[in-house]
Amino acid sequence: MATANPTATVLLTGASQGIGKAILLALACGGNSVLGLSRTKPEDLSNPTLPFEADCIAWKPLDLSNTDEVAQFASSLGPIAVRALILCAADYGPGGRHLASATPATEWQQVIATNCVGHCILISSLLPKLIANSPGVIINISSDVALLPADGRAAYATSKAGLHAMLRAVAAEHSTECLRVYQLVPTFQLLTSGMRRRRPAGFDFSSYADPALIAQAVDEILSPSGNPLTPGTYLVHRDSAMSQYPEITHILG
Repeated sequence: MATANPTATVLLTGASQGIGKAILLALACGGNSVLGLSRTKPEDLSNPTLPFEADCIAWKPLDLSNTDEVAQFASSLGPIAVRALILCAADYGPGGRHLASATPATEWQQVIATNCVGHCILISSLLPKLIANSPGVIINISSDVALLPADGRAAYATSKAGLHAMLRAVAAEHSTECLRVYQLVPTFQLLTSGMRRRRPAGFDFSSYADPALIAQAVDEILSPSGNPLTPGTYLVHRDSAMSQYPEITHILG
């Protein structure tokens, strides 16, 4: 198998907060060259006390719900080598949980545009760069609702399931020597700023975990190794262990 250039850039969506920001900082601390993408800039990146070199990390604004902006960003990369794409951006929609029948058209459009369509355009645009630096890596921070939809979250579940299916199709189109696709599904709730906003005042977060646990799993996948993790869908457990999820691989005779 060819060895990817370890100095090539890692691109990360949803870099401004939560899981995305945790991964951004963890990879930069490990000496990776990371370009964070999000609608708003992550705070504290210029803090001189952060334990990584300033040139390890960069940020650009990107609104995944704007398809023209996504396409323009991909074109703007020019000769920059990309070794990995990590997908963390997520739009949960406004308000709390509600039935599909009570979900307005604007919510369907915004949530699916951000979580699915924008990511799909970004992935398809960057595939040549990833394959040129083979084996390129795509890591999708997925969700339990992509595999087992829950009531009251129809738009979000649809968007996450759509991206999950798109990435399975991309993986089927390429050998693992060219492209390695991983989809990580946390099996526990994560304490993020977005989660704090969506929960009522006084909510007990004692059972929620640090997003750094997911960052650790991502770092393990991207770290140089003579025995890389087999591509596929993985459940990420609270102890940072990962177990492969048995996806259906054949139906038609």
